[in-house]
Amino acid sequence: MFNSLKRAMSSDGPARIEEIERELVKVADAITSRENQLAENRSSRQEALYPEGAVEGAVGKGRFPGLHPFTFEEEERQTWLVAAATGIIDNFPGSEGLLSQLDATFSAYAEANHLAVSAKGPYSQLAEWQAEILSCWDIEIDVPVFVGRQERSEVLGCREPFVVLGRYMLEALEPDEQRFLLAASLGHVFFGNLRIFAFYRLFEMLDKLPSMTRLIARGLGMIPGVGNTISKGLELAQALNQQVIRKTNLVVGQRQHVLCDRLATLAFDDQEAAQRTLCKLAIGGKHATDPDVRASLIEQGRRVSERFEAREIDLTMLSIVGPSANFAAWRAYKLDTWHRSERAERLREGYYVTRERLAAYRLSNQTLEAEISRLEGRLIDLHARQDKLSEERAQLLAGLAPDPTKGDK
Repeated sequence: MFNSLKRAMSSDGPARIEEIERELVKVADAITSRENQLAENRSSRQEALYPEGAVEGAVGKGRFPGLHPFTFEEEERQTWLVAAATGIIDNFPGSEGLLSQLDATFSAYAEANHLAVSAKGPYSQLAEWQAEILSCWDIEIDVPVFVGRQERSEVLGCREPFVVLGRYMLEALEPDEQRFLLAASLGHVFFGNLRIFAFYRLFEMLDKLPSMTRLIARGLGMIPGVGNTISKGLELAQALNQQVIRKTNLVVGQRQHVLCDRLATLAFDDQEAAQRTLCKLAIGGKHATDPDVRASLIEQGRRVSERFEAREIDLTMLSIVGPSANFAAWRAYKLDTWHRSERAERLREGYYVTRERLAAYRLSNQTLEAEISRLEGRLIDLHARQDKLSEERAQLLAGLAPDPTKGDK
């Protein structure tokens, strides 16, 4: 930054700006070229992945045997952050032991503070819906559901995940809206990335207790067998958290919530209830039942989506402004667009990627997959270069701009 300002104040500032402009044109051309190549390769992948007919057994409403998360992927530019954060978590010493401790802690906290939903008792309909939803997505694990005295709903745990639904939000929803909220929350179990959720919540706790951080690390270090590596790993993770983990949690917040909304309407094809729920997340109250209000919210989401695509919105700033925001308007637009798409219609008819087909495809198309990975990696580098050049250009232009507080004398 200081070098850029120094250049701007010197005689070579304008020359450097011209140089950057030329470089930005080259980078933009390279990005377009790689994106076109990538689109062609992904088209070949899609042709190989999707069957000529509906998946066997996907007959009748609400059953999708072997359904794989790849079916819903959009290949958005920020998806590389998920892989980067997961790699950091996987590679630092003591991660497995720390994740086990987090699972046990979150589970005990839920048992101690929230109501476990069962077939007999309050909110029994949630237990019935939970079984239907997991069966629809062909998920064989049990995912306990709790109701807590809180606003937000969340998914906790890694190896043994569970869902906590906020009572205040539940009681503001109609039964069909409650069902959508539950399905959208359970969707995070289907898509994964639960390690990122767990680590982000760990750092949320440490942020609230800065003076206790060292004490916590020391306590973890006393766990027999793995304590020393856990405490060292925690120190490393804290150092990297600001750079990747926090930013990735926002990506999960904006990207994975969108995918979970789509998955939820696959379990219960009720777009009306889904849009009412998202509208209540945004503003609450009776206005969520007004179709004109919901249409306005979707239009707002469209404008936000255009800004995302134009790379006008900075993820880091958004994470500071609203790290736990619902992004309800943007989600409403994305869900509305998806629901009316040909791709969604074919999915509802049973045309989707199965776990078995994806495994067979990757085994027999290793060359194509390697080329797709290479292009994706190159695009990440090019976008990083583009952002860096744009930032330097903005700093140089700011340094050359006249001071509006100083008039001509």
